[in-house]
Amino acid sequence: MTKATINEKEAFKIIEKFNYLNASRAPISAFTELIDIESFEIRLQGSDIFFKGIAGFADHQIGKLIYFDQTFDCELQRSQQQGDQIIVETKGVWYARTWQSPAAYSQQLIADLTHTWVLQKRADASLIIVSHVCETFSYREGYSPTDIIKDFHLILK
Repeated sequence: MTKATINEKEAFKIIEKFNYLNASRAPISAFTELIDIESFEIRLQGSDIFFKGIAGFADHQIGKLIYFDQTFDCELQRSQQQGDQIIVETKGVWYARTWQSPAAYSQQLIADLTHTWVLQKRADASLIIVSHVCETFSYREGYSPTDIIKDFHLILK
């Protein structure tokens, strides 16, 4: 018996929905249909930055409350199925604004990034994100943070 093929476009739609919810500060409960709430992982490659499970994801989101007007432009690069999982590589751009009192204006941040996502097929045949690794993250010249460092995103080069 062969395993059913996992649809790359379906997997990418879930990633896009995750990015939309992430950027729009959706409540954590909005992610429960997209991520494995017990074993979901977010990692920053080459660092000790790591979040696990729904509680870790909540910590990640709390740290991002200093950003507003966030958007993610995300492009599918490639995917590979491994059993009941699909590994999806994306590249994109993160746009966000941040503000520190008493600054008169907010600051535009723009970063280029690549991610590797692992999605798994559940018993009901739906897909769920089990891992999200930020492989690369670099601010564009003139769009890196200049304010006081408080969140790990602000210390990335």
